[in-house]
Amino acid sequence: MRALCRRRTEELKGEYAAWQKGLQQWQRRNPEKAALWEEMWQRRVPVELGAKLLNASAGAEGATRSLSGRVIQQAAALIPALVGGSADLEPSNNTGIKGAGSIAAGSFAGRNIHFGIREHAMAAMMSGMALYGCFIPFGGTFLAFSDYCRPSIRLAALMGLQVVYVFTHDSILLGEDGPTHQPVEQLSALRLIPNLTVFRPADGTETAMAWNAALAKNQARRH
Repeated sequence: MRALCRRRTEELKGEYAAWQKGLQQWQRRNPEKAALWEEMWQRRVPVELGAKLLNASAGAEGATRSLSGRVIQQAAALIPALVGGSADLEPSNNTGIKGAGSIAAGSFAGRNIHFGIREHAMAAMMSGMALYGCFIPFGGTFLAFSDYCRPSIRLAALMGLQVVYVFTHDSILLGEDGPTHQPVEQLSALRLIPNLTVFRPADGTETAMAWNAALAKNQARRH
């Protein structure tokens, strides 16, 4: 088996070298796109990101999910690698990136992903995108529904992946839809997961700083 793997490695070296040569030629012909390529693969965030995100929500009034939506617009304008969506609850989660288009069959230019009513699949897809590189993925749903994606959340945390979960409607007083929508133990359960950072912001300033911490998570290790 070892010999077989070595032979296959040798066979693929030529393909790898050819691909790298083609990439370098493309970069020379398209310097602006090449710069964007590098920025996305490094998942760079701007200097003073926190101050820039504060401009979107500090001092503003409203539900934190609405303030988070404002921060997402600012973050998306600053960080090309940021992409995401919601598990069928975008109007309630405020997770849509305005004017950015949506991913659809045969069309991958957008930055919004309609995950459908599939919380577990959403979290798993986010992990896959983070492992591949290039993207900082985020996904939203109600806090009560974090139960459905807990296995993927746990694996992402244990792998140290940079993914952002936006859990809204976190009050235990939610009652119009019955106990299926009332988050009672979910916050404590999430905080028990090793290597998972959980914020519960109370206003616009804390919302912006929570996003800043999530987006700048890996910057110290890169510089």
